[in-house]
Amino acid sequence: MSDKIIFYDLANKRETAWNPNTWKTRMVLNFKKIPYETEWVDGVPPNPPGAFADYSCPTIRLADGTYIMDSIPIAEKLEAMHPDPSLHLDNTLWKQASEICDALIRSAGADFMVSIVDDILDERASKWFAEDRHTRFGMSLYELQEKVGGEKAWPATEEVLSKLKALLTTHKEDEGPFMLGSKPCYGDLIAAGLLEGCRKMDAKKSERMVNFDGSFDKLLVACTPWLERAD
Repeated sequence: MSDKIIFYDLANKRETAWNPNTWKTRMVLNFKKIPYETEWVDGVPPNPPGAFADYSCPTIRLADGTYIMDSIPIAEKLEAMHPDPSLHLDNTLWKQASEICDALIRSAGADFMVSIVDDILDERASKWFAEDRHTRFGMSLYELQEKVGGEKAWPATEEVLSKLKALLTTHKEDEGPFMLGSKPCYGDLIAAGLLEGCRKMDAKKSERMVNFDGSFDKLLVACTPWLERAD
C-alpha cells in the first residue's frame, strides 16, 4: 500500500480537476504540501449507512487504509495530521464559504450541467449523468437550461456573488488578498476552489462571475500555488 494519500477525484475526459467540491480537498493537500496520488473514479467505496448518498467525492485513503469522505471531515483530519500551515478552522468563514459555494452551484447549475455533459465527462458517464438529471428534473438538461439558465439565472447568481464579495472584503485584518487579509484560511481555499472549478467547467460562462468583483481575481492569483497541481 502506498505511503502517500490516495485522493479520489471525479473522472473526466481531460484527467484534470474540474469539480468545485473536489477542489476543496485538492487545495488543502496542495496548500499543506502533502504528498498524494490522484485516482480518477466514477465511484468510491460506499459511505457509512444512513449517509445522503452511497458514494461521494472527495474521498481520501490514508496510508493505513482508512477512508475519509466529504470535504469537511477530510479537512479536519488533514489539519490534525499536518497542523502547519494552518487552515484556521476555528473561525466560521469556511462555513459561510461552503454555504455560498453550494448556493452558487444551485443558481448557475443549469448552465454548468450542460457543460459537464457536453465537454467534461466521457461518453458513458455523460449518458448516465444526463439520464439521472432528466429523472430528477423531469426534463432534459437542455430544456432545463432553456427554462432557468442563462440570463434568467443571473439575478440569483449575482446575489450569491455579492455574498462572496462581502465574505472576502469585510473580515480583513490587513490589506492582503485573503478573507483575513494576508493570512489564508480554509474559507479562502473553498472560495478559490469554487471559482476555479467554475472556470474549468466552462471558462466562457464563468468569466462574468469571476469578473464580478476585483477581489475574486486577487484571491485566485494569491491561491495560484495551490491551484497549479490539478492532476
